[in-house]
Amino acid sequence: MAQGKYLTISVDDGHLTDHKSAELLNKYGLKATFYISKINPEREVIGESAIKTIAEAFEIGGHTYRHKPLTSIPQEEVQREVREGKDWLEQLLGRKIIAFCYPRGKFNASVISAVKDSGFKGARTCMYGLNDFPNNPFLWGLSTHAHSHSWLVQVQHAVLENNFQGLMNFFLIQKGSVDWVDNFKFSVEYVKKNGGIAHLYLHSWEIDQLNEWKRLEDLFRYLFDKKDLERVTNGELFAMHYR
Repeated sequence: MAQGKYLTISVDDGHLTDHKSAELLNKYGLKATFYISKINPEREVIGESAIKTIAEAFEIGGHTYRHKPLTSIPQEEVQREVREGKDWLEQLLGRKIIAFCYPRGKFNASVISAVKDSGFKGARTCMYGLNDFPNNPFLWGLSTHAHSHSWLVQVQHAVLENNFQGLMNFFLIQKGSVDWVDNFKFSVEYVKKNGGIAHLYLHSWEIDQLNEWKRLEDLFRYLFDKKDLERVTNGELFAMHYR
């Protein structure tokens, strides 16, 4: 398994405001993976021409076809959702799609099996506080969600997902910080010193809803100066598992 100091960013859901995230990422020379579904019953998604534009500069990852939480539907439908989402993106972009993200972070053993069987190299979860390579490439964690959560929510989330390493890191590495910018900066400084992965994930619609574009840009400006961290897409990171 590859060792080093890495910085990666995920943008989930393919919302209409993803173009703003893409513009800021481009401005500061940062790599990212945009996870996009064809249909999302929760909110509007960008059109295919906009996806192609984002794909010129960034990786696009699979996020199912209809953005359904995969643990609450039959296995046959899970397989169809995962494969149809992958096939749609590959036909649209004319390239292999190797990175996957579980809608709403919902997964179990049968869901993991379906993702693996569909030809993805790895899958990202919503387990917070993790800065290391996982033993299972279909259980990639992340450092920080770009949304401030109370410490109680952080604890509850970790317990629900049996993510006790992430919970410990929340207190030891991220100093119990409930502000998402400070929380991520603690992880960045930890990775800079010790190695690992500083992984931020965000929803453009959430940044827009909370009017936090300036805070996101300030964070990207801070990351721009972290030249000792190797910028990678999620897919590049996942592929390291196979070296």
